[in-house]
This record gives sequence, structure tokens and C-alpha cells, in this order.
Amino acid sequence: MEEFVPRLFGSIAFPIALWWHRNSLPKNSSYTDPKMEYAILQDAVFWEDEGLERANPNIRNPFMHVIMHRTNLIVYPKNEIENTASDRFNKRIFNIAKKLFPDWIGFQEERCTYNPELSHRIKRIRKVSEWKLKKFLEEDDKLYDYTDQN
Repeated sequence: MEEFVPRLFGSIAFPIALWWHRNSLPKNSSYTDPKMEYAILQDAVFWEDEGLERANPNIRNPFMHVIMHRTNLIVYPKNEIENTASDRFNKRIFNIAKKLFPDWIGFQEERCTYNPELSHRIKRIRKVSEWKLKKFLEEDDKLYDYTDQN
């Protein structure tokens, strides 16, 4: 039940926010070689020319689900994409966004299809990020005692 309420809210609020701000993201790039960025908390990639960092805050949250699904499309062949509830939700938001932002640069075919070279690169980025996060948490555990202090 606790997962149902946020998903229900997102199922209603996200499409409304996307509709309200439809076609407000860049359609063309002024970059010759845009840099790919990694969002560690979402475990997703985006490119600097996609306008997400400058986008209206009301569409940033829905677009986190868009780029999470898109990252799966880039990293895994179609038959390997998982079908969990969160993956289905991300795919639903992705499809809604694709209808409302059809010309967004982030929906270009090369940014939404499986790419073995890019897949390998993203998997390496994930591995390094996971290692850095684990190291950070281990250092934090050494500095602070998080045992139950009730």
C-alpha cells in the first residue's frame, strides 16, 4: 500500500505536469559533442544539451522517470529489460513524455536504442559510482556510530 499512493500520485500529477509544459525542452543542440552526465540517485544518464537541468522544476521529476527508462533502452537489448512495477511506471511516463515532447532532442533514436558501446560505458560508470558510494559510506561508518540510540 505504501508504494501504491506515490505511484498513484505520480500517475496523475506527472502527466498533467508534462502536458502543462509540453514542448518546452530543446529540439536542437548547439553543442558539437554534448557531454553525457550520470545521475547516481536515478541510475540514469542524460546529455548536457537536453535542457533538463534548466527545465521547469515541475517537469524535472517526471523526466527522471523518462531518463531512467531511456537508460534501460540504451543499456539492455529489448529482451533483457526487466518488467518490474517501477520499470512499467517509468515506461508509461516515457511514452506519455514522448507524445508531449515528440521533437525533444533526448528522444532522438540514437539516445533511445540499445548501443553496445554506450552500454559498456554506462556499466563502467555504474561500477565506479557504486564503488565510490560504498567507499563513502564505509568512511562515514568509521566516523559515526549509527547503532540504535533509542
